[in-house]
Amino acid sequence: MPTHPRPTALTLPAGMRATRAVQALLSLLPKQPQAGWTEPLVEAALHEQGVPVNRVTVYRALDRLAQAGLLQRTVNAQRITHYFVVDATAPTASAHLECTACHQHITLDPGAAAVQAALHALREALVQSTGVHKPMLDVAVQGECAQCAGDAKPPFF
Repeated sequence: MPTHPRPTALTLPAGMRATRAVQALLSLLPKQPQAGWTEPLVEAALHEQGVPVNRVTVYRALDRLAQAGLLQRTVNAQRITHYFVVDATAPTASAHLECTACHQHITLDPGAAAVQAALHALREALVQSTGVHKPMLDVAVQGECAQCAGDAKPPFF
């Protein structure tokens, strides 16, 4: 998988309290931008850093960061919520693959020409057929990841 530039830290949204848990969360999330964070993963990572948090605190912080536009919230076929760091330099479209075999959740490379062409075509179709202005896309793709399919190299990410 190609490497992508990682944001070094997220900035606290206006009006959000700078608690120890939120500050730790803001520094933690950019460390894994291509894989979706789930509440249990965030909670475990914060506990490993010595930050005492509970499930409700983590869910609230993740939801507030998503509402502020710093995270993108997606729900997979098993109804598990994943949070992805929003790349402010990327176009207003993203695509995620959920492997039907291992259930890994992967962000497809937004720089890949084939992914960009498909997202652009979908965005244009929405604008032309519905008149939607500036659509933001979050496309969920289900299929087998390269590892489960036995491919040596993934085709689009």
